[in-house]
Amino acid sequence: MNRITMFGVTVLAAAILFSHGSEALAQQPSSGDRMSMFCSTAAGGKGFVLVTLSNLTTLTIPKGKTLFAMKGGKTIKFRAAEAIPNGGKVTYRTSASAFQVEGPCDGWH
Repeated sequence: MNRITMFGVTVLAAAILFSHGSEALAQQPSSGDRMSMFCSTAAGGKGFVLVTLSNLTTLTIPKGKTLFAMKGGKTIKFRAAEAIPNGGKVTYRTSASAFQVEGPCDGWH
């Protein structure tokens, strides 16, 4: 009975972990649906950097849209606090270790 219980707990834990992981992946747009943004990082202070995302499209990015930035294999996401017009940009703070080096990064929404 003890082995059966442990097997059931293991299966349940795996199902929970995989269901949360798939939700996170589902939130990112597929590569064909991505709209690129210019992305760069700069020193922001002790322990954090500034990530700047610029709207390069001719469309306004709506308030609440999820924005993504990737550097060094690490992807982080932000929520647009206000609409971002063509040519507009937004800056966010992060302490993610992959972003600690200043320079370009990949950005999209």
